Amino acid sequence: MHADESTFDKAKNGAVELWDKTKETTSNVIESTSEAATVMGDKASQLSERASKNVKETGSTVWEKMKDIGSATADGARKGASKIRSLAGEEKNNCSEDSALCYQNKE
Repeated sequence: MHADESTFDKAKNGAVELWDKTKETTSNVIESTSEAATVMGDKASQLSERASKNVKETGSTVWEKMKDIGSATADGARKGASKIRSLAGEEKNNCSEDSALCYQNKE
């Protein structure tokens, strides 16, 4: 019976050692995974921050350019309208018999 007890004790001690190693390994894996997740989370946050800043800067630049284009278009339209009024006014003052503007004023 003494031999059986010794075999049992050896098996028990082996199981305890295996369990301790398994707990330690699991703990190390969890810690390593947690650290990696933290690093990845930080990197993702930094990338997101940069992307957000770039979108804001790009949007602001596009908005400023659109305002410039709008102003230039409005200025061009005003100059065009002024030119048309000017030409129409000259045409009224210098009517020739074949001008539609001259006939319009006579009716």
